[in-house]
Amino acid sequence: MNKRFLYIIFLIGIVNLLFSQNIKATNYSMEGNQPKFPMIMYAVPATDNNFKEVRSWGINYVHQYGLTSGALTKEKLEKIKQYLDLATKYKLKVMVDLDGANRIANGKIDEMKVIVQRFKSHPAVGYWYLFDEPDNKATVKDLQPYYDMIKTESPNIPITICHAWTKNWYKYNSVQDILLHDIYPVSGAEFPNSKLENQTNFTSAAINQGKGKHVIPVLQFFNWKSMAKSQTTSLRGYAIKKLRYPNFDEFRYLCFSTLSQGVNGMGFYSYTRYKMINSNWSKEVASPILNELVNLTDIINTQNLKFNNIYNYKSDSYLFSYWSGVSVSYFIIINSSSKMRNIEIKDKNILNAKSLEPWGQTRKLDIIKGKNMLTFTNMKPWEVIILKEI
Repeated sequence: MNKRFLYIIFLIGIVNLLFSQNIKATNYSMEGNQPKFPMIMYAVPATDNNFKEVRSWGINYVHQYGLTSGALTKEKLEKIKQYLDLATKYKLKVMVDLDGANRIANGKIDEMKVIVQRFKSHPAVGYWYLFDEPDNKATVKDLQPYYDMIKTESPNIPITICHAWTKNWYKYNSVQDILLHDIYPVSGAEFPNSKLENQTNFTSAAINQGKGKHVIPVLQFFNWKSMAKSQTTSLRGYAIKKLRYPNFDEFRYLCFSTLSQGVNGMGFYSYTRYKMINSNWSKEVASPILNELVNLTDIINTQNLKFNNIYNYKSDSYLFSYWSGVSVSYFIIINSSSKMRNIEIKDKNILNAKSLEPWGQTRKLDIIKGKNMLTFTNMKPWEVIILKEI
């Protein structure tokens, strides 16, 4: 065993130790007045403890349902301001929920205009959240006057809409600046049989449909059991007792597979829902993965690494992307299937890499180098491999 190999093993051990100690994420590199990689947590009530917790994960955006809903009394406007002020205290941006479902259905454009005019200059306002899953609730024609009004009043604040994977989700490009999309694949199936490929397919479709707009997936941060009504015995085809959170491998796949597809940020649904069943899930699963994700996106942004996507998901059920710079590159190889398998990569950039070291929480695995390919052997179901070239 040579000295170089021992040194690599030592470094890997140090990296794993650091992650096991729950490094506090940063992710606050800014472009203009926006985080370069938005990390949005849905449904975060305004308390110091809540904002401290999400901030420690690297979340840089918070959202709250009902924040602006109802009559705009003096007390209501003050409550909105208090939420924004608390976000500013914790260096968080806010995706301001404009209660579009109610206001658009009832023609309350003037009421929405009051909110936009009142708070558009507040430093915490990052996005306007116009509508949540509008398909079957409101058409593009319904939303257009509201979108136009907001753009007139605050042209520099992006407008977001989130879409479920429904029949007409792709028709709303003219009334959104940022396309959010959600699908939550982990319900009651035993690992590795949850259909995580649904997330990958939807993300692929959203990027293609976005046509240059920013695309942000909203990833599963809850157990479907939290959706069950009292006395319910089954949900989504599974007994209630079988419903579960994404496990470590599944949540890591959801985060890094979407990153490797070239998304512009990530959202998570939701802070309130995740606490309803088991608040320890964040410590055991979400926190270490979010910290790893944020550490990588910070490196990418601060070093201005160039994104390169080699997309073989449809034909070969794997994802391969890399971020390259003058002195360092990062490669991500992902098994996008529920089977253990070998994955063959023929890209010249990784073939010509001088040294490849596991990064973050990546395990060491055997890589066989041939003349024209690298073979990653025995990759586990949904496994994410991150390698650093020095």
